[in-house]
Amino acid sequence: MRYAMMTALLCTFWGLVGCGDDSGSSNETNNSQSNTNEQSNTNEQSNTNEQSNTNEPVSYGMCGQWVEGTMDTDDGATRDFYNRGASLPWRNYLGDWHDASDIAQGDAPFAMTTLVDDNTPDYVQWDVTSLVQAWLDGDYHPRGFLLRAVGGDGTYNFYAKEHPVPTERPELVIITTDGEVVLPPEADTYLAPSTYQGFGDDVQLSISTERPVLLRFDLSGLDPVVALQSATLRLFEYEDYGGGTLDVGVFRSSQGLDEPDDGPELGLAADYPGDVSIGDHPDVLLFSDFESADWGLDWTVGTDAATLELVTDDPGNQFEQHQGQALRVVVPEGELTGMGLAFKFADEVGAEPEEIYFRYYLRIGDDWWPDFGGKLPGISGTYGVAGWGGRPSDGTDGWSARGTFELPVADGNPYGGFTPIGSYVYHADMEGIYGDVDLWQRGCRGLLQRNQWYAIEQYLRMNTPGEQDGVLRAWVDGRLAYERTNWRWRTVDTLKIEQIWMNVYHGGTAPAPADIHLYMDNVVIARSYIGPMTGEGEGT
Repeated sequence: MRYAMMTALLCTFWGLVGCGDDSGSSNETNNSQSNTNEQSNTNEQSNTNEQSNTNEPVSYGMCGQWVEGTMDTDDGATRDFYNRGASLPWRNYLGDWHDASDIAQGDAPFAMTTLVDDNTPDYVQWDVTSLVQAWLDGDYHPRGFLLRAVGGDGTYNFYAKEHPVPTERPELVIITTDGEVVLPPEADTYLAPSTYQGFGDDVQLSISTERPVLLRFDLSGLDPVVALQSATLRLFEYEDYGGGTLDVGVFRSSQGLDEPDDGPELGLAADYPGDVSIGDHPDVLLFSDFESADWGLDWTVGTDAATLELVTDDPGNQFEQHQGQALRVVVPEGELTGMGLAFKFADEVGAEPEEIYFRYYLRIGDDWWPDFGGKLPGISGTYGVAGWGGRPSDGTDGWSARGTFELPVADGNPYGGFTPIGSYVYHADMEGIYGDVDLWQRGCRGLLQRNQWYAIEQYLRMNTPGEQDGVLRAWVDGRLAYERTNWRWRTVDTLKIEQIWMNVYHGGTAPAPADIHLYMDNVVIARSYIGPMTGEGEGT
């Protein structure tokens, strides 16, 4: 239910692929399903990789930062998202917090003040010394204050940082042994259940039993060695109504993930630096590095498309080699399809597996500015019957788990220009005729920058027929970005993993607004976890 609800929200707000009117419709029939290229290939590789993937994971501070946004674009914190522009949802409706006992969504505030409806404009304050000290000590990521009602009733309005009178704006008063510092908020907003909109640039902050308030202050200029004596949060209340009192507590905003990054998870690729001879591993079913002119012979269909070209450079699109040649994919202006390669297991290895790993390197071109979401490579078992293109799955006729991309995040967001990616899934429990979108949001690793190579790996295990125990996982640069273990792909054992579907598709039915390019390299299909490439025996 949670995934269906999130998909509905994303569809409604962002026009994602697979939602509504003809998204994922029969126009997609021309994609991969109708390819007739019967080439097959053996690919020799002799390259030595001089470039380990050195991507640093996106910082957790950036990943867990709620965004103020604007009311015109509604791209900030809302009732459903802490960063709507980047499609990053709260774990809980109307915000995530930890209390003073370090309990998620707990009720023990770090500080509490009772607001009284007395029609007297004035500052209200909370003693937040303990929470600020914990931030300075590095106990928690300083993601801001979340103020919420813990008792009483009424609505109270305060001036926000956009208020034109500086002396009535929010402030955090810090007193140390060195003296007093008054900090203005770097961001403030409130959340309302009555609307999907955000209020990041509103001149007020409104709190009630249903409206929490968010404030964040920049503490980087404070010396953690200097003893903190007190920290006081002050808001200027200018309006109150409801006739009662409202107990408002301060909590630690805790959206995002607090897990440490332990580095990439290495797999069988670690034993083959630069992927040299990785195809010799007994678990590897295909290795394609696009170094040979007859690279297409390893694939079952789709290699003769005019939209595919081997390149070592691409002037004007900030291309840099990953390892020798790469496969350039273009979705031409006015067209839908960029690529529809397929590796069909029955044809290539004689049997269809129940589980499979699949890794490829992806680079989003500098000109990648789609105006609609679309599809990326993934895993499927459609058998040309169901599970794609508006042909819903019923558990007996087909399924698919392709990748998906969203519109690039707008400028002004911490993730401005990044492309969110995820999975686009047709499954036995789907409620509509188009696939469900599950974005890869763990650690924000499914947000990709242009002009950078990423190792994208996916794992799929078929469910026990009829049971909800199917597995889909995804890694970006060897770091887990997505996991779900209750998929129901099928109700009969005749459905298996038919193919790796190397699909690049703009839409829906919306054609590309201009030529847009992706680059791919070093594809591996295997029976065990592959992991990112390594250099001279070093992890990425």
